[in-house]
Amino acid sequence: MRRQEYRCLNTNHSRTNVPVRFCPMCSEVVNINIPMKMCTQDEHACSRRNSNKYCVDCGEQLIK
Repeated sequence: MRRQEYRCLNTNHSRTNVPVRFCPMCSEVVNINIPMKMCTQDEHACSRRNSNKYCVDCGEQLIK
């Protein structure tokens, strides 16, 4: 039996002009031209409130 590959449903993967470095659902880099950022815990808390599983700036997992 073949195992299906996981496919993220976030639209950032198919956009040509993505405004963030990492996908908030799977943490894959979607725009390598945006530099990584060092985030604060307050910024991560705000991202968690927006239901992001991963930080779009640094790629850290926010929701476990």
